[in-house]
Amino acid sequence: MRIGQEGSRMEFILLMMVALIPLIISLTVLFFSKTRLAIALSLFLGMLSFWQMDVATLYADEVLSLKWIDTLFRIFRGGSIFIMPIMYYFSYYLVRKNDELRKYRWLINKGVLVTFLLYTVIVYIINFIDFGIESYKWRDDQLLSPSHLLPVYGVGNVFFMVNIVLGYLNTFLLLFITTKIRDIADKKFYVKLVTAAILIFINGNLSGFAFIPLYYSSFNSIFAAIILFIGFFQMQSYKINAMNGEVLKQSEQLEAIMNINPNYLLVMDGETIIKVNDSLCELLKRDSSDLLGKPYSCITNEISMETLKPQKYLDVNGDKHYILWGRKELNFNNEGRRTIYFGMDITEQKRNEQLIISSEKLKVVGEMAASVAHEIRNPLTTIRGFIQLLKEKSNKTGYEDILLEEIDRINHVLKELLILGKPEAIAAARNESLRSQPFAELQNIKLLFQALAIEQNKEIILEDRQNYPTFVTMEKSHFKQVIINVLKNSLEAIPSGSGKVKMIIDCKADSVRIRVIDNGEGINKELLNRIWEPYYTSKEKGNGIGLTVCNRLLQDNDGQMFVKSKEGLGTCITITLPTIG
Repeated sequence: MRIGQEGSRMEFILLMMVALIPLIISLTVLFFSKTRLAIALSLFLGMLSFWQMDVATLYADEVLSLKWIDTLFRIFRGGSIFIMPIMYYFSYYLVRKNDELRKYRWLINKGVLVTFLLYTVIVYIINFIDFGIESYKWRDDQLLSPSHLLPVYGVGNVFFMVNIVLGYLNTFLLLFITTKIRDIADKKFYVKLVTAAILIFINGNLSGFAFIPLYYSSFNSIFAAIILFIGFFQMQSYKINAMNGEVLKQSEQLEAIMNINPNYLLVMDGETIIKVNDSLCELLKRDSSDLLGKPYSCITNEISMETLKPQKYLDVNGDKHYILWGRKELNFNNEGRRTIYFGMDITEQKRNEQLIISSEKLKVVGEMAASVAHEIRNPLTTIRGFIQLLKEKSNKTGYEDILLEEIDRINHVLKELLILGKPEAIAAARNESLRSQPFAELQNIKLLFQALAIEQNKEIILEDRQNYPTFVTMEKSHFKQVIINVLKNSLEAIPSGSGKVKMIIDCKADSVRIRVIDNGEGINKELLNRIWEPYYTSKEKGNGIGLTVCNRLLQDNDGQMFVKSKEGLGTCITITLPTIG
């Protein structure tokens, strides 16, 4: 074996190994990304690898026969030919991707891309006939260049030269388009791509025309491939970081939306709590850090999350909540399952429903009362008439006066029932109203109940804190009915022999204020919330409509009633009525 033969083999093997580096990088890019840009870059590096393999075959004279060298050279020459349309595709990709480059579509479009691709196919076909490559000649050793073959091109090689010029033009077109894009990461990558392409083209053309050793282009291709590989993954890393930042921002926004949601939200991974919103933490009066990472049972021990019907929950302050729960299973690419519980607080809805029911009850009671009153008053009028006739015919004063007085009282009670059932009757009552002096009526009511209070060892105190006597437009019987009902409730709330009821009257702006204060048992919070509902009472023999009627009478006279109470300490009922001059 000759020393020259051994050297030629080593040069061929070394250049082929160098040529494989861009191909390996090409496959690496394609393995990690399947985007259109990654595919185009992979093709570019693949063509660059074939181009260098094409150069390596010219050093294989001691390894391969001339026939095989010729065949491989013509096949691998496609690398230098097909780089041209790939460079144009990069510009085409940018124009399609960025709306700000829309105005350049007249120059960079699919039609031109297909034309360039067809042209390179023609150049590649010419490459396989003598019209493109006629033969090969031998180039002897020089100072920095070992001996190798050089192709002798035919007349058709002019098509290849035009392809090279188009390659340069497409590279500078890409440089121009790169200056117009706004994305910094894209711009940095394409600047690297253009720089590498110009370096490869210039070095390849110079070595092809024997200005510099032919194999120099192989080493420059390694440098260019590494630059592109690093640039591509820098761009990908920048975009991934930007996407991660956007995802983080969206996650923070979603978490903020979740926390301002008034509904109660709980997310679980299996049986572990991974997210709770602020509304649920506020309901449970617990911090989210006390719940995250804990088992589901740590919440269900406090509050039921059954989804079949509204669940009642009593918080630490004693407030009652009605919550309607829902449940949804979420799958994440078969990697895990999340369960989200969402609860809607329907406490206000429940309260409104109860108010509607109470209103309907009161309406029915009113209608029934009005109907009964109307039916009773008709025969009662006839009875009173006959008694009046009997009285006129009799000279003796006896039971007739008593009967007439009692019948008149029954008529008054029936009038009250009509007022409850027929609001239009109130107008007539007001027309009959006289100026009532509240303090005088309070004195009369005190005298009325004084004996009962003394019998039960209780005390009634009346305080007048007015600066001057006040008058209100409210029928005396209505005013008495309200005060008697309130005073009676206060006396009943005080255990026998252990308390007192204080009635205080004073003036406040254009109204008179009457407060009835007792030191009785007080009213619990649940009853206090429902005190105005008809038929709701804690008394064994009560009917639950006393305060409802009183409140109605006050409202019809532009008055108000407020109740404050604390269980075990007592109750204060405040009544306000507008004064008249």
